[in-house]
Amino acid sequence: MYVSSGVPTPTIEDIRKAAKTIEGIAYRTPLYRSEYLSRRFQASVFLKLECYQPTRVFKIRGAANKILSLSRSQRQRGLVTASSGNHGLSVAYIARMLGIPATIVVPASVVKEKVEAIKAENATVVERGRSHAEIFSLAKDIQKEQGATFVPPFDDPKVIAGQGTIGLEIMEDLPNVDTILVPVGGGGLISGVSLSIKALKPETKMYGVQSKAVPSMYESLSAGRPVRLVPIDTIADGLAPEEPSQLTFQITKDNVESILLTSDARIRWATKMALEQLHYLIEPSAAAVIAALGESYMPTKGENLVLVVSGGNISLKLLRELLGAD
Repeated sequence: MYVSSGVPTPTIEDIRKAAKTIEGIAYRTPLYRSEYLSRRFQASVFLKLECYQPTRVFKIRGAANKILSLSRSQRQRGLVTASSGNHGLSVAYIARMLGIPATIVVPASVVKEKVEAIKAENATVVERGRSHAEIFSLAKDIQKEQGATFVPPFDDPKVIAGQGTIGLEIMEDLPNVDTILVPVGGGGLISGVSLSIKALKPETKMYGVQSKAVPSMYESLSAGRPVRLVPIDTIADGLAPEEPSQLTFQITKDNVESILLTSDARIRWATKMALEQLHYLIEPSAAAVIAALGESYMPTKGENLVLVVSGGNISLKLLRELLGAD
């Protein structure tokens, strides 16, 4: 499905160029030291808070870099994408800023608040299908019918370079970083961050985190090739792509130490703990990196550890459940 053939891997110069391209659209997000997590794990634990982006998610970086690289004629034909919600929201946000029509295909199970946010950006939303394969296929059909331009959620060098700007900011704010944990869905985020980090400080350890419900990158690395899993519902919808692309698989294989797994139950706990103890409202996909601490990853004493908190678009229904509200 998500296959790239002969597509060049982004370089550090591509990522630096992306940082200039998206300036003014995507924010430079804070890197905060968590006293609570640092005390708990006897390490220096920092949170890269992408939940503070205009769309409350890191996806705006890659979407902006891709869309702004399009020609005038490509933009005028309109934009189409497939998304579990966050990428679609970011595409819709940028499309509205630039006056471009956009159609966003999302699964029927999408978080309703994400749909409402996308519609608020004046984009057309198509809710259909269950798996990422289904919505991707439908989005490509719509693209052909409309003659529009497709904006990939992760399988694109421009998108990956945009996500890689997170790595640049981490290195500027914490040059002595030892380890970085990144949530993994389709692999665009960890591909971009690992490319920039390994280019600037190769000894830094990179780990991805996935839910055991849909461990597509983990299984792909184990098999030595991208594999497609049967889609299963998971609390972490942003980590649900059932198959990485050839491009994100190869970059992850080359630059990441390993993929750590955590459970949906643990992610649920971490989402609630982040609100109660850290006072950050984050979505389950972002909480996966916190969930991994003390379970599949144990920091060493004094380690400079960065957790990429990828987004904050949590549903009100889930939030009420976590807080025990009626």
